[in-house]
Amino acid sequence: MRVPALATLRVVVSVLRAQLARILGTELPAGVDGVGGVTHDSRLVEPGFAFVAIPGFRRDGIEFVPEALRRGAALIVAERGLPPGVPAVVVPDARAALATLARAVFGEPSAEMSVYGVTGTNGKTTTSYALYSILATAHTPEKCGLMTTAEVLFGGERRTPARTTPEATEVQGTLRKMLDAGVEHAVLEVSSHGVALKRVTGTRFAGALFTNLTRDHLDLHGLMEEYYRAKRELFRWVDLRGPKLANADNLYGRRIAEEVPGVETFGVAEDADYRVEGARSARGGTAFLLRHPGGGLKVESPLLGGYNVENVAGAAALALALGVGEEALSRAVREMGQVPGRFERVVPGGRFGFEVIVDYAHTDVALEAALNVARGGADAGGGRVLCVFGAAGDRDVAKRPLMGRVASNLAESSIITTDDAYT
Repeated sequence: MRVPALATLRVVVSVLRAQLARILGTELPAGVDGVGGVTHDSRLVEPGFAFVAIPGFRRDGIEFVPEALRRGAALIVAERGLPPGVPAVVVPDARAALATLARAVFGEPSAEMSVYGVTGTNGKTTTSYALYSILATAHTPEKCGLMTTAEVLFGGERRTPARTTPEATEVQGTLRKMLDAGVEHAVLEVSSHGVALKRVTGTRFAGALFTNLTRDHLDLHGLMEEYYRAKRELFRWVDLRGPKLANADNLYGRRIAEEVPGVETFGVAEDADYRVEGARSARGGTAFLLRHPGGGLKVESPLLGGYNVENVAGAAALALALGVGEEALSRAVREMGQVPGRFERVVPGGRFGFEVIVDYAHTDVALEAALNVARGGADAGGGRVLCVFGAAGDRDVAKRPLMGRVASNLAESSIITTDDAYT
């Protein structure tokens, strides 16, 4: 069953004064004995909540303090002082405070389940789906959950997220709902925004995987080096004995393997710990042999495109490192369903004489990968490729001409239209 949006997330425990002071690292105002919840959205404040005033990109949370107080906020957490009489504390980093408070009020759910993080520029969602499918086959679907750009899955329901990595309250609240529903293994797609903006701070990860890094999100990070560091940070939050996998075919994946202890690699590279051999891609899907420390495994997937070899290989490598059996892994990948919005056939070919494919590609590298698959199919059938694409507003403008160049090279015709304006 699909739920239109993530339901209201209920608080699990109240945070009392002494614990609250430890979390925030400061003395509390007189009269504040604790909080019964936390939010950064003044519209969601309930009596007894802490309201965290986050300095946003367009509006400052301080502007919404009066509304939060009217709704019954017991404590205001901000990065600068407020007028006398306001029950407030000043912290150096409001986002970090929000994450720490969220973890506490939802009872630290990641401490009671295994959470696996997947990060990278391209392929995060598909890799997350593949890993979830493998774990669900190995452990039963009821014991597994998934949180991605496309949707959130657990307990037989599909929910729609607001962004790739939701705010800290939603991350912790959703993990708590998963835990209460019996989930033991959760796959979490982690964006660089999620790391840089402290949305996953405090989450305990039992394993992590890096797909690749190409130009994106420089409107937030400024430099590729800063973008890379945000991705790398995820690996520093993995449990000491938790498996960590990085793509050996990507320069930044190799850097992670060199800079973070205990990282293993996957890819076609000769020195990869989990090596892809004999990869084949056809209209029916992809297939390859995965050499691993325990032997070799034939992998067949219905996912189209050579780039999905990389995505499936990463998920398979992490699953093997977690101890998943080869039979369960092979069956899960062979039977996995369509990933929403990832080279998804919304109008299949056949009697119509054409097919319509939707793909999330929002970088030049991802657009090129998707169009190459479409190009191959069109060439085989003597057809054409028509590309409809756009670029998000208020984001990195330098990638727009790169995407245009890719479309002009691989499609007979392109229609450039609006994307999310972000204004």
